[in-house]
Amino acid sequence: MTGRARAEITGLACLNNRQLDRDREVAGLKAQPAERHKHIRARGYIGSSALGISDGLLTNLVFLSGFAGAISDIQLIRLAGIASMLAGAVSMSFAGFLAQRSEYDLYHADAKREAGEIEQEPEEEKSELKNFYIAKGLSQDEAEKIVEKISTNKAKFLEDILMHELHVHETRLENPIKMGGVIGLSFLVGALIPLAPFILLSTKNSSILAAALISPLFLFGVGVWRGRIVGRKFWRSGLETLIIGVAASAVLYLIGTALVFV
Repeated sequence: MTGRARAEITGLACLNNRQLDRDREVAGLKAQPAERHKHIRARGYIGSSALGISDGLLTNLVFLSGFAGAISDIQLIRLAGIASMLAGAVSMSFAGFLAQRSEYDLYHADAKREAGEIEQEPEEEKSELKNFYIAKGLSQDEAEKIVEKISTNKAKFLEDILMHELHVHETRLENPIKMGGVIGLSFLVGALIPLAPFILLSTKNSSILAAALISPLFLFGVGVWRGRIVGRKFWRSGLETLIIGVAASAVLYLIGTALVFV
């Protein structure tokens, strides 16, 4: 059996170790002790919070840079920054909720369709699943025995079809309300970082200077965090986020300054 085959089957075992061990015994395979790995819990929420923080930081930093370049009234800049922060947080919350809700709806639509196909064409579905196991390195006989055993439980049969044919599983779905809240709150936190100097300091120039010093550090930090989550080189991800944020802010500040003379 190939290394890739073992990885695929181990992933299935994480969902139903005891059932798979019995299936392996039926297929004549020796059951292996369950491996314990350290996995990141709530990976979806962590990734979404990193996205929300970086998006909020970049959005409000660029907005404040352009607005501060065109407007000299510190009070007006504060109000505009707060309005931008709140509007973005609400927008991102609803976007996160709707995106995750769509994932739920798509999953259940797929599950309903595949369940109907299992009822109407069970042998064809068995053949598709058997071909999957054969492609992963099992013999014809091993694949047939495993599929026959799994197909006796319709719920597990459907779960296997969805996971191997469509690459979806219910445990990978996150709560839409929680996802919307995580993204919205993260955006709020990120947007507050460049806004804080304008709230705490009394002059526009000192606020711009403080935001210009603080925001790049947070941009790099958020980039590093995102890089670690997705498995990229942390310094490359940090520099990428930093360069994009600084470049966008500089361009918008120059545009805002130019508008004063128009």
